[in-house]
Amino acid sequence: MKKNAAKRRQKKITTAILGVVSGVLVLGAIGTVLYMTVLKDVFGGPKETKIVVTDINGSEVSYTPEELTLEIDTPGFYQGIKIDGVDVGGKSKEEVKNLFAENNKKNASDLLDIKFEIDGDLIQMGTDGLTVTSDIDEIIEKAYNYGRTSTLSGSEGLKDRYNTINALKTKPVEFASAYTIDTEAVDTLVHNSLDSYQKDVVEAHATGFDKEALEFIIEDSQEGFNVDFDKAIADVKSAIAGSEYEVVVPVSTEVVEPETSGEFLKEYLCKVSSTTSSTTSNSNRNTNIRLVCEKIDGLVLQPGESFNFNDYVGQRTADKGYKEANGIVGGVYKLELGGGICQANTMLYHSVVKADLQVDERHPHTIPSSYVPKGTDATVTWQSPNFQFTNDSEYPIAIHAYYADQSVTVQIYGRPLPDGQRIELIGEVLSSSEPTRTVYIADSSMAVGTRETARSAHTGYTCTSWKVYYDKDGNEVKRVEYLKSSYPMNNAEVRVGTRGPDGKIYNMDPATGKVDMPDDVQPTGETGTNSETENTGETQGPTETKAPSETKEPSETKEPSETKETKAPEETKETEGTKASEETKPPEDTTPAPKETTPPPAESKDPEAPSEG
Repeated sequence: MKKNAAKRRQKKITTAILGVVSGVLVLGAIGTVLYMTVLKDVFGGPKETKIVVTDINGSEVSYTPEELTLEIDTPGFYQGIKIDGVDVGGKSKEEVKNLFAENNKKNASDLLDIKFEIDGDLIQMGTDGLTVTSDIDEIIEKAYNYGRTSTLSGSEGLKDRYNTINALKTKPVEFASAYTIDTEAVDTLVHNSLDSYQKDVVEAHATGFDKEALEFIIEDSQEGFNVDFDKAIADVKSAIAGSEYEVVVPVSTEVVEPETSGEFLKEYLCKVSSTTSSTTSNSNRNTNIRLVCEKIDGLVLQPGESFNFNDYVGQRTADKGYKEANGIVGGVYKLELGGGICQANTMLYHSVVKADLQVDERHPHTIPSSYVPKGTDATVTWQSPNFQFTNDSEYPIAIHAYYADQSVTVQIYGRPLPDGQRIELIGEVLSSSEPTRTVYIADSSMAVGTRETARSAHTGYTCTSWKVYYDKDGNEVKRVEYLKSSYPMNNAEVRVGTRGPDGKIYNMDPATGKVDMPDDVQPTGETGTNSETENTGETQGPTETKAPSETKEPSETKEPSETKETKAPEETKETEGTKASEETKPPEDTTPAPKETTPPPAESKDPEAPSEG
């Protein structure tokens, strides 16, 4: 019984304690609620910070930091943001990128419309080679981030961002994209558009020579048109750099007047020089001279152009109509195709010198020519020796060459010599060397009593030449020493037969050419034959034949011009078509000889003699 009573008291006590604890907990909860809802404001307990901002209507609004952060950190573009005039407010980044995707696909032709205004025309500039780059992606990022950052921190930073975003509702902010155009190809595009307008001035010039009228064929001058490409290129690049994609660029130009007219050239150009000499009756030789004249007749050389005889005339062949006539080979006359052409070339040489043009290459013969003074001839052989000259004047020249009635003439047309002057080329013999002996050569293939002249004797000469200037009245003004010439002395060579009638070969005295044979042996050969066939145009013996005075036609001058003195070219080494043997070169002649001055070249009336070339 006592145990049960104790248990009941203990239970009552426990129940009472639990009741008290529960009451305390309930009172605490009620107190907390009262404090948070009523007593906190009454007794001034801890308060949370509020951010006060002014909305679009001018009213103040309080936000906790968390509330304000949620208000301004929206996922899309803020209202009031525009890109290239398009309102993108409320749109996402992806939506805006898709909206402007075409910007990255633009070509230069889509953007540029540049024209040139030139000479009354509007010329469209092309766009090939221009590369275009858009900055739209960077602009989208910049526009999206507008209002999402502040230079301030904490609550002030949030408030600053709110004010920036709120201002967009009354004052939208616009972002503009731009294109970058690489201008590297602009230079080429400008030239492609304008090159056809650029025209170089064309001076009046000779395009040919009328061989009938004996005058130059003149093409008249044309004015030039200069385009200021540098300025046009700079203007286009400046427009592109300033995003001026539709523009008309005025092009600066200049008209350039020619300095020479066709009328002036027709009146100014004239015959400058002429040289004539007589040929012989040898038809083959005259045919060769005629063919050369026909080849070079009417040839025009512009200022600075050169004439090369062998290159221009070409090899003398039977297919071209050339005939066999005597030429000099190794100091001996032999038949060769084109023999005699040196006479035409020598006439050309004289006229070139008399026209005061630059001689580049000239060689004398190995035997003096009879149709011009010693020291003034000019040989040619395929391929060397050659004759070359350059038109070093400031005007065109033309060659007029012709053969007729055993006479060959070569003339030069071009600018006149100054003040009516004329030039003559004369020769002067400085020394001579006579043949010293006859060389006898035993020939067992020839019968005793037979002699054959293998080579005739020729006097050797050392000569110089002079360019002599005369005024319009024929008075000598000056003389300038010109090219020198050397003609080797040749002793006569005679072949002597040493074969007897019985076939026996007898000895010959080389000093006298006498054949040592018994008195009872009778020679069977004929004497006095000459293996050197007589032909035309060259002197065969030591006696000099002087040419008669020159010119068939005097030089004409229409308008004076300043003379440029031609410097004589360095004399070239003589080369024959077949190189002469060393024994044909004469020993140095130290014996003084009287100087011989010969008149200018002209028509020769000498008997026929062989020709080198």
